[in-house]
Amino acid sequence: MEKKKKKIKEILNWAVSYLKERGVDSPRINAELIAEKIIGRSRISLYLEPDFLVEDEVLAKFEKEIKRRGRRVPVEYIVGEKHFMDLKLIVSPGVYIPRPETEILVEEALRILKKLKSPASILRVVDLGTGTGNIAISIAKKFQAIKIYTIDLSFKAIKVAKMNARLNRVEKKIDFLVGDLFSPLQGKKLEGKIDLIVSNPPYVDRKKLKELPPEVKKEPDFALNGGPGGLSFYKRIIPESLIWLKNGGWLLLEIGYDQDKKVTQLLQSEKRLSLCRIVKDFNGNPRAIIVQKTS
Repeated sequence: MEKKKKKIKEILNWAVSYLKERGVDSPRINAELIAEKIIGRSRISLYLEPDFLVEDEVLAKFEKEIKRRGRRVPVEYIVGEKHFMDLKLIVSPGVYIPRPETEILVEEALRILKKLKSPASILRVVDLGTGTGNIAISIAKKFQAIKIYTIDLSFKAIKVAKMNARLNRVEKKIDFLVGDLFSPLQGKKLEGKIDLIVSNPPYVDRKKLKELPPEVKKEPDFALNGGPGGLSFYKRIIPESLIWLKNGGWLLLEIGYDQDKKVTQLLQSEKRLSLCRIVKDFNGNPRAIIVQKTS
């Protein structure tokens, strides 16, 4: 029996309509991304060859994934990847999906590390709560003489970060450590030797978790829940960073859009940490805090 086939334009029109009815933002882009992954044709070819016929078996897979997206499973989990700066990263359920706002944090880290770069020494960086490894890998690609200690509480996140480091050919520059914040560094004799600590910690106020969009709720709670006021991790990272940073070393933290004053107050209680600047995101909201350890 001959297999049934449908034109790609018909399939896309159905998918866009289906997603739109379920309140999914950017339904056409979502449909195109899923089609590209399942049907195996580039997004531009979907329109250059609208009469291309898709076999029933492939169509069934496509419809299944479109229905998952309609249930608000993040499109990144469905296609299994996410672009971040100039990186292509593997993403899987149970691991936090990188956001464009974090690119600001990475750009600040790169700017500082370029100034610290010296032919006679290796830069040492700690990435707390690495997730997919997007921050560490972005930094590792830009520097030859660098060692990054990438830490996450989740074994799954570290597994994905390792895959992404191999994919981007920087795995030899990174140590992948499982544990709670700085705890995996114990015994490595790195106290007072770190040039830069960078972190995009969980910073959603736990009372506001129920208000998050349906897609965000599909991501791991531990990567979002920042405790009371969203400040729990800052209260730990800020004082503990003094143990690991060298004099003149840097602490870079991503923050929520309304957390700059609260995090600044936490910094003021640490006399050896000096607030250098607060960097705003694309929408003009405070997004990254840049801090230096004084001697």
